Amino acid sequence: MRNKMAARATAIALLLTLSTGTALSMTPRSVQAASEPAIGAVSVNGGSSFELKKIQMLPDPSGNIVTFTVNIHNKGNSDLSLVDYWFRLKGKSGNTYSVRMMPQDKVVKQVGAHSNEEITYYAKVGSGIKLQDLQLQIIKWDSSQPNFEKVLGQVSIPASYTGVTPKGETASFQTGGSELKLSAQKFTNGKNEKYYLPAITLRLENTGGSAVALPDIQYSLRTPEGLLYPLEAKKAKDLTISPKDSRDIQLTGTVPLKAGDKGWELVLTQMHPELKFNILLAAQQLPAPSETTGGEAGRETQFMNKSGLYTANLSGIYRLPWEDQDILTANLKLSNQGEQSLPIPDMTAYFLLDNAVRVDAKIVRTDKVIGIDPGAVLAVEILGKIPYTYEYKEVKLVLQEKESETQMNDLLELTAKSELQKLPFIGLGSTYKREDAGRKASYTVSEIHTYSGLSGNIVSAELDIENLEKRFTPLTGLVAHFQLKDGKVYPATVSEIKKSIAPNGKARANVWTTIPEGVDMENVHLLLGDAVTLTEGTVKQTGTQQAVKPDAYVKPMTFALPKEKNDVKDKLKDLDLFPYIVSLSRINTSINTDVLSLKFDYNIRKKLLTESSPDGHKLVLVFEDFNGKKSFEKSYDLKNWEPREGQTAEQVTESELRIGSKEQFEIRVQDAELIYKQRFLEKFHLSVYHEFQGQRKMIARQSLDWFAFSE
Repeated sequence: MRNKMAARATAIALLLTLSTGTALSMTPRSVQAASEPAIGAVSVNGGSSFELKKIQMLPDPSGNIVTFTVNIHNKGNSDLSLVDYWFRLKGKSGNTYSVRMMPQDKVVKQVGAHSNEEITYYAKVGSGIKLQDLQLQIIKWDSSQPNFEKVLGQVSIPASYTGVTPKGETASFQTGGSELKLSAQKFTNGKNEKYYLPAITLRLENTGGSAVALPDIQYSLRTPEGLLYPLEAKKAKDLTISPKDSRDIQLTGTVPLKAGDKGWELVLTQMHPELKFNILLAAQQLPAPSETTGGEAGRETQFMNKSGLYTANLSGIYRLPWEDQDILTANLKLSNQGEQSLPIPDMTAYFLLDNAVRVDAKIVRTDKVIGIDPGAVLAVEILGKIPYTYEYKEVKLVLQEKESETQMNDLLELTAKSELQKLPFIGLGSTYKREDAGRKASYTVSEIHTYSGLSGNIVSAELDIENLEKRFTPLTGLVAHFQLKDGKVYPATVSEIKKSIAPNGKARANVWTTIPEGVDMENVHLLLGDAVTLTEGTVKQTGTQQAVKPDAYVKPMTFALPKEKNDVKDKLKDLDLFPYIVSLSRINTSINTDVLSLKFDYNIRKKLLTESSPDGHKLVLVFEDFNGKKSFEKSYDLKNWEPREGQTAEQVTESELRIGSKEQFEIRVQDAELIYKQRFLEKFHLSVYHEFQGQRKMIARQSLDWFAFSE
């Protein structure tokens, strides 16, 4: 008997030793909210009680670690010594497990009268044990008992107990002397061929009165089977949260498809520096993931990857003409609604027609940016090609992220109906402004001209483009079509402008095509888009007009065309051959033996800060005697009006027109018989035509007297 009492005294001394020590600075002692329900309670002397508040289990290489918190209520008039009490975990099979006090609670040796304390304990149990297999025994030292122990009572773990904060409620944990509340703000779950790809935006709120430096926390997903899968935390390192403030962190990870995607829990743990195992900080049920499929055009949909949270908005999916095919092009805007910059995802995409036919697509970025700043928007174009005769009822756009050369992760799925969505329409006299970073510009259709031919007419729309960037910028390559009201489409050519445009400078491009004679040109629209080239599986935007032959286009828009001005001036003054203004004066004729001489003063001015393409443009002078006694014509290439490369203005020949003014410019025509008709020569017409691609449009015609000077 004396030996047993001595052994028991030794055990008590050991318990006293274990009950001393210093508290961990990163896990200080705290008092939980009194409203937290108890799992069970055991009464002790004088109305005092031991309440089991919570119990948790985490896997460990050697089995499982169980931690539990006991709230000790002392309703007596004297201190309650903890040396007289201890705990034991007991399994259903009868196995018992030693319980130890957490180091930060070893300072507590007694509970004062009419007060309470919360103390946390831990125990190591077998790997096959579940929480519901355990019972917590509350034991008091009693020398009258054969083994000096008296079991005061025990608490069983209910089958319904999880120890996890339900979804929709706020979990919390203590750190740095403050309470941090946590809640899942956003949860998405993509997948690839092998894994689910969970992504969580976790909000941490500091409800305390001092700033908290977030400790080194491990974030995991726990399945209903208790399997833990680590999550990578973004924006969590060196994070400090001010009092009454909150911060969001991004969590991403992978879970094998075989593990299932139901009943997941978010688990926060921390490695205990002394005990060298993870202790549970908080566990919360995750809500149902936000849908990344079934989104519709015009609505914002969010997705998350390892870099952070993105907001996507599908402006529309358009069906555009292209030779004997149609282009499916989707306009997608990615925005960053967070507080830190995001990288541009390495994305791929495809269209799915009627949930059956897959159409591979290419992604085109028209902005010159390398990331998405907070509050910024990135425009992305996705395009694929289908036969123009193919009909479908529904089209889906599926976005994927390229993780490796062979691994694609689904990000987003968006749906649109088959009806051709209306393209952005720019009305008469209105201007379209491009807002793409590095390519800001405005577009206006200022005029339309018809150049008549024998079996068809050339129709040319004059497209004015203003550079709104702060640097010299080459024009974005364009693809154009003329659309008739009956649905017919005529591909058009956009003239090449090789020079970069000055800031606030302008360029005029001819957008032209040949229309058969007799075609109704009423309500014709001009369809424009950015030219793109798909080569070797990559997408390139043409940096200048026709620099690379395009095979598709994106960012479509349609322009209403103005009515054509067909007025013919009766004086050869201020004739507009953009970018030149031409005036002829002091026009006179003379005959010297067998040579007819036509002379005139001319003035040619050019609009500054304006670029155009003179190729294919000519000014044609047509001389016609009233009575048909003489006629001739002379043409002048506009491209020769300025010194060509390698020439100076003085090296331009005298027979060519050039920018500036010249008096009595002479055209000489051989005609040996004209001198004999001189007495019949009274009046003549001098007409000016604007010739383009070999076809003409009259812009002025003046009647003049032979052998006299005009004004």
